[in-house]
Amino acid sequence: MSSCAKAALLLALAFATPAFSAETTLEGTMRALAAVPRSSATFSEEKSIPELSMPLPSTGTLSWTAPDQLEKHTTYPIDETLRVRGDRLTLERPAQNMRRELSLDESPEIRPMVEAIRSTLAGDLATLRKYYDVSFGPAGEGWHMRLVPLSISIRAALQQVDIHGHAAAVQRVETRGNDGITRLLITPAP
Repeated sequence: MSSCAKAALLLALAFATPAFSAETTLEGTMRALAAVPRSSATFSEEKSIPELSMPLPSTGTLSWTAPDQLEKHTTYPIDETLRVRGDRLTLERPAQNMRRELSLDESPEIRPMVEAIRSTLAGDLATLRKYYDVSFGPAGEGWHMRLVPLSISIRAALQQVDIHGHAAAVQRVETRGNDGITRLLITPAP
């Protein structure tokens, strides 16, 4: 089997959706997520901000490479790339010639928000529990994990993160914060 065929098979397995089992646990789901070496998807996102009458839409692509690389490339309404590699977070907006980089270790208010997604995709329950009270259970044919920040200062900006998935795939992320609600719908790449 060629390396291209192996990669395609791994990606297909990463986004496979077997039925939710009564035996599925938080720990089992995290092990399944940790076994996914890389994945890619498209997303559509809506940000509902109290001051606006309609949500702000955006679309683009997501990619994940274990153990710690996450990229969100927004293609509409603007071209923007948010990339996390290890301890570094980079935000780029080519049309404005803007590039900002920061260290997550030096940004304690940002790291928990990054880890909500990155640690979930990595299957890193220990890191999630460092920043969040984690609850988990079945939801429809999949699972639902709720993350509530442990830090009062983080809770001032982010009240909770709800992550919905099926097997070893995250399908939807909803964040509730003082600036409104953001809903991210994820569609695995073919």
